[in-house]
Amino acid sequence: MNILIWSNQFSIGGGMRLLFNLTAAIARQPGVERVRLVVAPNSQLRNYVELQKTGNIEICYNSNPINHPQSSHLLTNMNVVYFFWPHTEQFQAIDRPTVCTFHDTTIFDFVPPFMKGDELSFHWRLSKKWIDHTSSVVVSSQHVKNRLIAHFGSRSEQAFVIPHAITPIANVYNRKVSPELSSRIPSDYIIYPSNTSPHKNHNNLLMGFAKSRYKRKYPLVLTGYLTDKLRIPFPDSTSEVNWIPALVSTMKRTGLLLDRQVYPLGFVGDHDIPALIKNAKALIMPSLSEGGGSYPVEEALRLGTPVLCSDIPVMREHLSRHSAKIAWFDPHNPDSIAKALDDLFDDYDTYKLSALHGVHDATHTWDDIAKQYIEVFRITFWRYYGKILY
Repeated sequence: MNILIWSNQFSIGGGMRLLFNLTAAIARQPGVERVRLVVAPNSQLRNYVELQKTGNIEICYNSNPINHPQSSHLLTNMNVVYFFWPHTEQFQAIDRPTVCTFHDTTIFDFVPPFMKGDELSFHWRLSKKWIDHTSSVVVSSQHVKNRLIAHFGSRSEQAFVIPHAITPIANVYNRKVSPELSSRIPSDYIIYPSNTSPHKNHNNLLMGFAKSRYKRKYPLVLTGYLTDKLRIPFPDSTSEVNWIPALVSTMKRTGLLLDRQVYPLGFVGDHDIPALIKNAKALIMPSLSEGGGSYPVEEALRLGTPVLCSDIPVMREHLSRHSAKIAWFDPHNPDSIAKALDDLFDDYDTYKLSALHGVHDATHTWDDIAKQYIEVFRITFWRYYGKILY
């Protein structure tokens, strides 16, 4: 089997890590002769050298649409085309069996502040075209499948559910953060590793954290894209996005002090993330909407770090596989966030022991996930050509 993975766009956080792990695992499967990974020339793909070490992964850089004449050579000898991240791509018809993954429906379930109606309509039409014309659709959770059916109708009932929220941590990782990062964080802290998109709910988190009795004992460490912009003094805060000034204002209004109660670090490299999570007193995940679950939550539970989490359907689905005690809260209610923080630290030993026991819960591997994708590719090939792909 020869597989073309097309991914001109992907998020630089969880999306990129998923792309790396899934591509490598697909290439390892029996019967897979070649994987051709196509990314944009300006993509921030990390670990590409490691991918190429597998021997049957070819990485190509391309800025043209897949059906452009100058892209035709990329389709040569490919049996199935897998569109990894269709959310921001225009659908382009090609003469091959196609598979795409819908990772989430956040833009429709949680409409970002200040988004105009014509922008939302554009994304809805784009998504519907993928759903209506791709040979097979994969979703990252039953929750996402249900939301696709609600938004786009009964065709999405045929979508394949393949959960991706498994631990992306390598077997070998640094137990301590790098000296440079260590000098920038307190010895005890709560961590929230996430970009600052509105649905990630930093505003309610900051308001809830400000009400916690433990905000001085256990400061909040923020990592992820644009979190470092919270350091820009109010009212001079400027940013590429229009919600950062609101977060800076919230910090000022609630009296949260930089490098006293809140440490916004910005983007942190993969080499430091596992140790940063493992050494935290707890990880908090206040997101209002997710697709298949949360990588940071999964990482924390695999490292024995207690978790506080939004009580939303997708996270209940994700965490049903885990035995660790979770401090649930209503992400829309800062008082609920504050109470969860206080309850966890009032009974910290119980939560910590439960998290340590949960490290041994059974889990899927990336090869297990890849096997499910290979089966979807085979089914898709059979539906398209009416013959079996060996």
